[in-house]
Amino acid sequence: MSFFENLGKKVGEAAQAAAKKSSEIVEVTKLNASVNQEEDKIQKTYTQIGKMIYENYEQTGEASDLVKEACEQIAAYKANIKVLKEKIAEVKGIKSCINCGAEMERSTLFCSKCGTKNELPQPAAEAPAAEQSAAPACPSCNAPIAPGSAFCTNCGTKL
Repeated sequence: MSFFENLGKKVGEAAQAAAKKSSEIVEVTKLNASVNQEEDKIQKTYTQIGKMIYENYEQTGEASDLVKEACEQIAAYKANIKVLKEKIAEVKGIKSCINCGAEMERSTLFCSKCGTKNELPQPAAEAPAAEQSAAPACPSCNAPIAPGSAFCTNCGTKL
């Protein structure tokens, strides 16, 4: 019977060792997660510092020699983004209102949201008469009006 008693003791000791090791692993995992959270906070703070430095550079044009080159790179990236967004708008056949920024077709002269006159439209092809009569029309110029428009996109009349 001593064999089974020794076997039982050893199994009990192994189970206790496994439970201790398991609790250690859980505790280490929790601590590692806390370390990762603190490192994320550091990265966010670094980002905030960089953003503040760049915003100061944008406003004043001044930056220390250590960061001036990086600020100039960011300015170049922003210029590239602007050009790319303009190309996207061109491909989609839209433009932004110069006053409110609302998207509008390139051919419209007045913004349907705020009524501001924008640059001259590019010549638009005439729509068939059946299509024109199906859509609501401007009471002033009889141009088709998109649903929900507050202003006519052709003549600027408030609807």
